[in-house]
Amino acid sequence: MKKLSYLKVILLAFLLIVVMCLPAWGRTIKIGVIGPMNFVQGKGHWNGATMAAEEINAKGGVQVGKEKMKIELVKADSNEFLNVTDATNAMERLMTQDKVDFVVGGFRTEAVLPMQDIAMDYKKIFIGCGAATDSICDRVGENYSRYKYFFRGTPFKSSYLARTSFSHLGVAGAAIKNELKAPVKCAIVAEKASWTEGMIKAAEATIPKMGFELVGVWRPSAIATDVTAELSAIQKSGANLIFTIFSSREVS
Repeated sequence: MKKLSYLKVILLAFLLIVVMCLPAWGRTIKIGVIGPMNFVQGKGHWNGATMAAEEINAKGGVQVGKEKMKIELVKADSNEFLNVTDATNAMERLMTQDKVDFVVGGFRTEAVLPMQDIAMDYKKIFIGCGAATDSICDRVGENYSRYKYFFRGTPFKSSYLARTSFSHLGVAGAAIKNELKAPVKCAIVAEKASWTEGMIKAAEATIPKMGFELVGVWRPSAIATDVTAELSAIQKSGANLIFTIFSSREVS
């Protein structure tokens, strides 16, 4: 519920910011909601957007000049966990067939980068709601005239996520060290995805500086449903703390 509420707030804020830029040529504001709709992340995108749209429409819509315009949502399944081409095709359809006014969503960096380019080609405002890799927003600073239509709504960029995660790791490590009266041995388990690369490098450099022993790095697939092999190897390594870097679906 917290994630849905956050997405609702993002969409509401987004509408307040951009609505004055919208030509009042139609009776609705069409917003494309793009994400992996068969996974919890895409469902969260859609449910949060639906909650916001229903609330806005119940109050008569959004004031655009002298006219009240209702929100119309268009669902686009990016299938980005499994196929980046599906993601780009979904974004292209939002632009050419559905002719949306704005887009929110996206989750996997490998898919968001090309989706971002498509939205920029059509000069459509695209608010990212999932991909954390720094380079997605770095593009805006490096080539503002092209990427000025992109904004990141959530989450923190990966470098900020790393700092927050290390703070949590330090607290957990100190508790383990105090309880076990033994050195802390830490394993890194990170999904195979672009956004984790920088965090892994930072973790490899930072964990030893925190006084913990790094016993290894494991990289299961981002769509793995079973990590038994990795956990068995970690157990054999003697690790008593696991530093996880995951954003995809739950594994067992």
